[in-house]
Amino acid sequence: MGTETVGEAGADMVGEPEILPLTKDLCLLSDGRPSGNGMAWVGSGLRPRLLRRLWVAGALVVTAVSIWGAGFWVLTRPFHEDWPRTGATVVRNHEFNAKGTHCEVYLSLASVPEPRTVMFSGYAPCSELPSPGATVTVSMDPWDPSAVRIIGYDAPLWGDIGLPATLLVQPVLWACVFFLVTGARFRRARKAGGGQPWRAVTARFISRRVYRGGVSARLWALDTDGKERTFVLSGPANALPGFTNGRPGTSMTFWLAGDGFGNVLISQPGAGGATLGRAYAPNEFELRAMA
Repeated sequence: MGTETVGEAGADMVGEPEILPLTKDLCLLSDGRPSGNGMAWVGSGLRPRLLRRLWVAGALVVTAVSIWGAGFWVLTRPFHEDWPRTGATVVRNHEFNAKGTHCEVYLSLASVPEPRTVMFSGYAPCSELPSPGATVTVSMDPWDPSAVRIIGYDAPLWGDIGLPATLLVQPVLWACVFFLVTGARFRRARKAGGGQPWRAVTARFISRRVYRGGVSARLWALDTDGKERTFVLSGPANALPGFTNGRPGTSMTFWLAGDGFGNVLISQPGAGGATLGRAYAPNEFELRAMA
């Protein structure tokens, strides 16, 4: 049962009134099931949409981790690759500050074909590196002969690696957050409508509040005791035009499915699809604040 079928069936609602539990302390009297006994989760269209989003989120995590791994491998090449080694003599040192203390160590290499001078720079004061006149052993990058590692002085190299490695890990963290949020949304939607049929609810619109792309509507509907109860439904504003454009005092009919713990699926006529939302019964303090 798609949301279009639900919308078309709105005028032909049949069936005995049923109880619709929204939260532990809020159960509404439903107008019945708008069309048969189809489960809301299956017919809402949310399942394939959220599954696609979940797959995209997973692919982003895999891609971000792969990029980070490749970048970290490149950054740590001096430690896991067998670079050719040669002797060298420290010619001079130069210390300066640029977002931390740096030391440039100029080396005269004894490698063939001719001795040459290269620079080794890292996040360390010159006091922690070999002084002029010292004889050291260096390994040279086959990709870049001017890049060297002074054997036994790895701390500056790890300092150079730390900043780019930290920057590279940021996309991984954001991708993981997106995956977790998407997974939590999928779980909430499945829990809200997994084994529940759509139920029609007629409510009186009181007011609404729009915030950061979302809408929170305050409504009146009959509870299981036949009393009019105030409750709040919230969800994405673009998926709930009836709430976003509602006028106080008007009556509206829509379709709900919920897990009894505040997670609900909402479908409105003309909305184009169902959406995931939340329901709750405001307490006395909140009711006074809403007034």
